[in-house]
Amino acid sequence: MTVRFGVAGRRAVGPHAPETTGLDRPDGARRSVIAALAGNLAITLMKGAAAVLTGSGAMVAETAHSAADTMNEVLLFVGVARSGIWPSEEHPLGYGKERYFWALVVALLLFFGGGIVSVLEAYDRYVHPRGVQDAFIAFAVLGGAAVFEGLSFSVALRELRRKARSAGVPLFRLFLDLGDPALRTVLFEDSVALVGLAIAAAGLALTVATGDHRPDALASATIGLLLIVTAFELTRDARGLIIGEAAPPALRARIRATIERSPYVREVVELLTVRMGVEQLLVIARVSLDGATQWPDVERHLEVLNARLRREHPEIMRSFLEPALTPISRLHEPVQAM
Repeated sequence: MTVRFGVAGRRAVGPHAPETTGLDRPDGARRSVIAALAGNLAITLMKGAAAVLTGSGAMVAETAHSAADTMNEVLLFVGVARSGIWPSEEHPLGYGKERYFWALVVALLLFFGGGIVSVLEAYDRYVHPRGVQDAFIAFAVLGGAAVFEGLSFSVALRELRRKARSAGVPLFRLFLDLGDPALRTVLFEDSVALVGLAIAAAGLALTVATGDHRPDALASATIGLLLIVTAFELTRDARGLIIGEAAPPALRARIRATIERSPYVREVVELLTVRMGVEQLLVIARVSLDGATQWPDVERHLEVLNARLRREHPEIMRSFLEPALTPISRLHEPVQAM
């Protein structure tokens, strides 16, 4: 007969929840998305007007890029807003993964709405060459777009630096382990946009200087390929988060250390962590208890340990602790044939 006995720890839900969770903690990603949305909307209008007035293929590609970015920010905002909905009976683990889903949609939109359109525009401009009119308008718009993109990027970068200081880790390391797809997407899009603006300006300048339409078409193709590579990277990240990624190794080690500090725990037999959203972590652990622990006291000890876990690691939204009924020394013994 197999005996199952464990203790589940969860945070209180509702307006009287006593502790701060990932759901009610101030969300810097929301500010980054709103800043990016405002900037991209203004940039799209400027680039679109410049593309019509100048006939530049690179400007058309940049307009498609900014239009896709604007729609992306709207979708990211939807994901950020919905991820904050409290758990319900139908969704007991919350809606944290809404951000991951909408990040995947954003990546697909960037691929088709930005990358593919830009490459097709480059092909059309190469096969059917057209002159560039009033190039100074395009250069002025590119300069203004660089200012807007730089401001948006600075907002996202400040939020990343704040998170790095709070976590006590290097900035680049945090970026690699960043579990917030909204902030990660804004950083990717803004940095790629700045590179794309430089490429568009270079292609347009060569076309104006030489009278050859090919540099402008090549710039459009390069921007398209850059967007496709970015979309592929964002899709890969979103896929891993949707499937279910574990917490970073350093955080797993800290959680294990918290459990093993309990005087009643001999060893953590198994520790599983799954990201359920931004700063929303599910923890499942099997622990070997001290041999002197009496069974009537097990539940009380595990409840105390659950409370300590949630206090020391606010990102844990649910934790399940279970005593390992099989002694550690017997876990690796060969199974005897019947």
